[in-house]
Amino acid sequence: MAAVAAELGATPTQVALACLLDRSPVVLPIPGTACIDHLAENHATADLHLTPAHRDRLDRLVPDPS
Repeated sequence: MAAVAAELGATPTQVALACLLDRSPVVLPIPGTACIDHLAENHATADLHLTPAHRDRLDRLVPDPS
């Protein structure tokens, strides 16, 4: 996660949110925050674009549940 984040100039949190958003057009994570800085970080995720190679690398981090 950290390596992909570094390549994209993003934080690992942003990459995690982008990965969730990329899963499906009907998936909408709703992260909570009490800090304006975290809100800005979460909002900036909308501009983060994962390549197919990034998605493949991130998918390998989580075991297939089946």
